[in-house]
Amino acid sequence: MRIYFNCKEAITDIGRELKKCATTVHTQTYQNKVVEADPNFETKEIEAFSFTIINAEDRSEMPNVHVRWCIEEFKERISREPVNPGEAWKIRKELWSEFLVDGKFDYTYSERMYNQIQSTIEELSKHPETRQAIIQVHNRIVDSERMGKQRIPCSMFYQFLKRDNKLDVIYVMRSSDFITHFQNDIWQASQLRDHIAMNLGIKPGKFIMFVSSLHIYKKDWSELSNY
Repeated sequence: MRIYFNCKEAITDIGRELKKCATTVHTQTYQNKVVEADPNFETKEIEAFSFTIINAEDRSEMPNVHVRWCIEEFKERISREPVNPGEAWKIRKELWSEFLVDGKFDYTYSERMYNQIQSTIEELSKHPETRQAIIQVHNRIVDSERMGKQRIPCSMFYQFLKRDNKLDVIYVMRSSDFITHFQNDIWQASQLRDHIAMNLGIKPGKFIMFVSSLHIYKKDWSELSNY
């Protein structure tokens, strides 16, 4: 596992890894779109990539993070209401509008998380050393019926561990697009950790992430020249 001091160091090194050490693969679908004949969706991919960021306070300074969208999206995620489609997506309308189906998304993080955040805080309050404080995003029962037909979450779960009187988060993903989503994923997960830590009255700790498929699409390969 790689260990980085901050987000800037992490993104710089991970970008270099994708440029130099990734393998090439072309999957059949992108979200709920068929792209097997589109050369722009050939990917550079690293499998099973894991890393730790000691201090993620500089998350808003990552080069491909969309801070305004992240802030508004996070408000919807912690609203305790199953928001769909919400308002945050309109900030990145050029990205999200194609995934609307009859005015709604196949899922939102708000829908998946809204009834889990408070119970997670309560579990950590009652049992500070618990290993059961998990917010699940991917739902095997629901999503197994949707595979290949609808969008399913890239995030699997967030696990929160109180260690050394700080709150760590372990974030597990099946898939993440380095340019479009990965840095926003880091922002959201570390912000969620901070939100829960604040409710517990403790400081945030480490950010730990595991991505089964960390990748970048051919349409974005030119951006690797920045790393």
